[in-house]
Amino acid sequence: MKKTIFILLLCFHSAIFAQALAPDKDYASEVNKITDIPTLLQMADETLASKHYVNYELVIQRLVELRPFSPEFRFNLVKAYALQDKKSEAYNELIGIQKAGLSYPVGDKEGFDLIKGTGAFGYIEENMVKNANPYGDGEEVLAISKNYSGMLFENMAFDEKGKRFLFSSIRSGSIYQHTESGGFKEFIKPGDPVTGPWGSIDLVVDNDADILWVSSATLPHYIGTTPNNFGKAMISKYQLSTGELINNFVMPNATQPMLFSALHLTKGQNLYFINAFTSDVFKINKDGDKVDFVVTIPDLKSIKSLTSNEAETLLYLSDYDQGLFVINFATSQVMPLIKAKKGFYAGINDLFYDHGDLVVIQGGVYPARLMRYVLKDDVYFQTMFPIEASHQKFDALGNGILHDGHVYYAANSQWDKTGPMGQLAENETWDDLVIIKTDTKYKMESFMKQQRDMEEIKRKRGLN
Repeated sequence: MKKTIFILLLCFHSAIFAQALAPDKDYASEVNKITDIPTLLQMADETLASKHYVNYELVIQRLVELRPFSPEFRFNLVKAYALQDKKSEAYNELIGIQKAGLSYPVGDKEGFDLIKGTGAFGYIEENMVKNANPYGDGEEVLAISKNYSGMLFENMAFDEKGKRFLFSSIRSGSIYQHTESGGFKEFIKPGDPVTGPWGSIDLVVDNDADILWVSSATLPHYIGTTPNNFGKAMISKYQLSTGELINNFVMPNATQPMLFSALHLTKGQNLYFINAFTSDVFKINKDGDKVDFVVTIPDLKSIKSLTSNEAETLLYLSDYDQGLFVINFATSQVMPLIKAKKGFYAGINDLFYDHGDLVVIQGGVYPARLMRYVLKDDVYFQTMFPIEASHQKFDALGNGILHDGHVYYAANSQWDKTGPMGQLAENETWDDLVIIKTDTKYKMESFMKQQRDMEEIKRKRGLN
């Protein structure tokens, strides 16, 4: 059905281009009916190539409407304005990007020629550069030798009782540990490629129950992937202290490929996770012996992480393209956490609930950063502020954990160095994997005081 709709949309947009003399208002009406991102991207390329900049602007505006938190689409809108010498509109968009704390080389952007060379553009460019300055108190806590980087440790956990970090290897399926006294070594050996567990995707610790949860799958990056096991996934339950396998959880009668990821353990010791291929959310209850379906969210195609409030009434999730959402367990309702279409909340690869707020690792914007989102009553977004940005060790931010008032996370994930089949890409080399810790409340008191002072000034001036 989806393929049929996609083909019809392609035919539809081809017909639009055939009507070269159609009024722009009619074109806009038709464009605004399209919700398929690939179709709109193709239309944008064609209008740009044909130098029909008015229609190019209309297509990009539609993309921004559908993906309001994407810096890439916002810059394309600036380009659409610049190509038509709409300086005011272009500057307003650029100022919005700059005020959000982002930093991009606007002076080098293709298509910006008509808006360069003015005082306004110089001011924007200067402040964009300032936004790239390092911020925060993050410090390196350990580095895993580059000799192991090809094992692709994309997720980590911390065992409080054992005082050790645990890392899941997508490549081998092993679980590794790091302690101050024992260094870095294998903790749990790989499973059988025929029966699993397979390449270790994610892991989470339940210290109180002495349990380690691990999700595994047969991605191309896993050395044991074969045509017979490709597309399989499972959740495994180990004894944390010994590494002994307790149980495996699989989806019975599964006919489609599966990839379990974004493991989250609630305060009530219930495990939540997603099938990344379908955006289905699942749950394994504390002491449960089966996987329960929770909800499907078909409109979200790039869910990266889950977390929950302490009462386990709300489940928060980050979609890499569309931002933050919240699921109300009482009603099964899924809604955006941030309803305003201003700001940039895409590119979040991990998030954590921390004393009523959310802490996020946002590696998909520049500069890469960690942010604290201040909430009211767990559901109302109030404000946000950075806790780390542009650290000298930042390369490609990976995922992390919340522990003892800090976020511990990979500063330079090695994932982007791999090709489509998981091999090291041409002209790339492995680096030591650096783990950094950042205070989740860095300069929070001074920031909140500044916010209160600003509100008081507004109140006295009658601006509230």
